[in-house]
Amino acid sequence: MFSIFTSLFATTTQGAPANFWLPKQASTVAQSVDHTFFVITWICYFFLFVITAALIIFMIKYRRKGNDVIVKGPTHNTPLEIAWTILPLLLVVVIFVVGMRGYLDLQQAPEGSYDVQVTGQKWSWTFEHPKYGATQVAELTVPVNTPVRLLMTSNDVLHSVWIPDFRVKMDVIPGRYTSLWFEAIAVGEYNLNCAEYCGKDHSKMFATVRVIPKEDFEKTMIKLASEYEDMSVGQLPAYAINRLYNRCQSCHTLDGSESTGPSFKGLWDRVKSGDVNFISGEKLSNLYGESTTYEVPENYIRSSLLDPQSHIVKGYLGAMPSFQGQLKDKQITAIIEMFKHLDELTDAEGNITVNPDGTPRQ
Repeated sequence: MFSIFTSLFATTTQGAPANFWLPKQASTVAQSVDHTFFVITWICYFFLFVITAALIIFMIKYRRKGNDVIVKGPTHNTPLEIAWTILPLLLVVVIFVVGMRGYLDLQQAPEGSYDVQVTGQKWSWTFEHPKYGATQVAELTVPVNTPVRLLMTSNDVLHSVWIPDFRVKMDVIPGRYTSLWFEAIAVGEYNLNCAEYCGKDHSKMFATVRVIPKEDFEKTMIKLASEYEDMSVGQLPAYAINRLYNRCQSCHTLDGSESTGPSFKGLWDRVKSGDVNFISGEKLSNLYGESTTYEVPENYIRSSLLDPQSHIVKGYLGAMPSFQGQLKDKQITAIIEMFKHLDELTDAEGNITVNPDGTPRQ
């Protein structure tokens, strides 16, 4: 209980640590948001104590003292009625002004902000860096002390980007763009969550915002944009399991357990043998061979990534979105190679055992 009250006295200086009410401040706008929060909180606590004290006093002073005592109470008090009308109005105006000032600051990103395009889809986040041609999934890398503007849209349903430590949140809407901006003030990793219920695996739709020093940012982006281009085919499986699987993990497991989509464990064996049945009544083995739909198993996986609704596996709803335009040809090849070598990349429990460069994880 003591911590609750001491946190109310906590300063809202920029970069304040976490307290009972709020996480630590990690952006330039967090201070103003916290200030608004504490203004409203103090108003609420003031009236809680005043009204509770008045209630106790009146209960004691005006309690009934006998069966025959009849006290005629007041029926009208103009000053009191004016007071309880004007004072709440003034308080609401103060709250509105404080809140609106912070809201307007959050609506317009500073000139020269670093732009990132964000796409939400069930149930993952994709971040594209147009300046460098780099794409990240479930992880957003940004430079410290630099305004960053997120231009956001959704491929399916309503989502919402929420970064608690930065005190920013904005809905992500299919068919239109929304935006928010922030400027991180400390190097570190911060949680990004979906704050709008979007279906079965909503709770798994999260990402990490990684804030790095300015001097390291450009070389990091250049490496992300081209790290797979010079890889041999043998290096691609480790790259795929670490860099690409995170956009699949909310629906596809690595340990054989059931989820929204088929597990990746044993998937290549099932695909290679054609032992996959579709809701259309067709069987994958009948679609292999010369002059058929897929000819070879690799074509089926490619089609499943780019046009997942063409053949929906029996027992599943076909919730997978298309990755058309989001994956380059070599990344598709990397995913196919990942399926072929999955036993070498994971243990029996489905834990990833290699780093992106193929070295064993410690």
